Amino acid sequence: MFAQEVRLGNLVYEAGKPVALDQRKLIALLSEADADFAPIPLTEQWLTGASYNALEHEYMFPQLSQWALDPEYKEIVFNGGYIATSAPVEYVHQLQNFFFVMTGQELELPLQNFL
Repeated sequence: MFAQEVRLGNLVYEAGKPVALDQRKLIALLSEADADFAPIPLTEQWLTGASYNALEHEYMFPQLSQWALDPEYKEIVFNGGYIATSAPVEYVHQLQNFFFVMTGQELELPLQNFL
């Protein structure tokens, strides 16, 4: 399932180090040819571009004014109500993909801070 969820630019682990998927890496991941890729768990460290609302226990990105991430349940929240999802947002690439769908822009995460 992981390989079917990713796209160019998503951040994943390659041999234990975070990398952005380029064409070569994406093809290797999809073909599973000597690929050592894994999803990056979504942690507070990766949410540096978001603001934390201690009252609501949610992370918000300025571009998603009505959307937030509940880190405890790993669910997307819309205007304080939970959105039913087929899978929780547990990994960095899932958050990136949700952000792109909702804004049409890439979610810029500071990969260089984690190298």
